[in-house]
Amino acid sequence: MDQKEIQQLILATTVIVLVLVITLIILFFYFQKKKTAYLLKQRETQQQFEDEITKSKLEIQEQALQNISWEIHDNVGQLLSVAKMQLNMIQLSATKEQQSKIQETGEIVGKSLQELRGLAKSLNPNTIKNKGLIDSITLEIDRFNRLNFLKSSLKILGDPFNLSNEKEIILFRILQEFSNNTLKYSKANKLDITFNYTNNQLEIYAEDNGIGFNINDTSNHKGIGLINMKSRVKLIGGKIELKSSKENGTKLHISCSK
Repeated sequence: MDQKEIQQLILATTVIVLVLVITLIILFFYFQKKKTAYLLKQRETQQQFEDEITKSKLEIQEQALQNISWEIHDNVGQLLSVAKMQLNMIQLSATKEQQSKIQETGEIVGKSLQELRGLAKSLNPNTIKNKGLIDSITLEIDRFNRLNFLKSSLKILGDPFNLSNEKEIILFRILQEFSNNTLKYSKANKLDITFNYTNNQLEIYAEDNGIGFNINDTSNHKGIGLINMKSRVKLIGGKIELKSSKENGTKLHISCSK
């Protein structure tokens, strides 16, 4: 074999090796891409499954709250209305001293009835659908102020726009959870909520001046409530941030697109 043939053989061998190497590299990247796509698809499927589970839980919760609302309004409310009517009838035949006491009792029953009806409205998702987010939160703020447990306020910035019913219900429930935690556990005497409408974005800020809590502790009711808040916000593609300390109370920030 002469020198020229040897060179041609080396060249041919080199070309074959290069082709094999390039083929292996292409195959490697191809299968790597397929693997990545499969893992992404699997993760997406898992996420969709988790979202559906969360949606189902929320639907069950909303249905339960609606049933409770109906029970309060139709049954308990009706009983209190009857009790108030009977007190009015008794008052007609009572002495002046008794009339004064009966009137006082009637006023207590009337206030109880008013509070129960307000609570029933806040539990019923149809109220939120019909009144909208701002009016529903306003009703809650008014109820807190009537209870005299703390001073509450709602501030609206920018030009309000409507969100979907699903988003408004979820945002309302998050703020309701935050407010209830403030009432029950924070020992706060102040609760401020701000809606800031900018372009197609709604920024919600809620803060109290209470004792705060450990947001990393998920073993108690407040920790579980935080997990629920995060799950709800995730369903509507929003973002949530919660900060809490003894010095500055608890602060909630939610951002949600239109």
